[in-house]
Amino acid sequence: MGVSEAQFWIGVHGVIVGGGGRILLLRRAPTMLYRPGHWDLPGGHLTPDEDFHECLCREVTEETGLEIDLGPLLGLNKATDGPYVQMIFGCRPKSTGRELRLQPLEHDAAQWLTVLQMRQLPGLIPYLSAILQRGMLNRFDF
Repeated sequence: MGVSEAQFWIGVHGVIVGGGGRILLLRRAPTMLYRPGHWDLPGGHLTPDEDFHECLCREVTEETGLEIDLGPLLGLNKATDGPYVQMIFGCRPKSTGRELRLQPLEHDAAQWLTVLQMRQLPGLIPYLSAILQRGMLNRFDF
């Protein structure tokens, strides 16, 4: 008997590292269907007509107003609560001191946090908790 093939949504997310090694987190707005009120990395779903880098740059700009320089792929995560795979890329903002412009129907708050502060923050989206526990965000040489 063969193994059935599943289809997955691919999420492309950025670990955007700013001053002091702090990482940008966004809180999902109450209007979001999946995990409203949870803290998440900027990013979104890959569409069939774009590559990973195009997707991440587009999503970050849409969600925050920031332009980013992409670094390496830090790793992958397969979600435990649905058919989702997350690709996690290291990033840096192209310019410092730029104000964030959030889309209020998507995100209602933003914070720049250290990895230690993130570990203590309640309400992390499940994949973010998983990659934190695995140490995926412990390096900033990108």
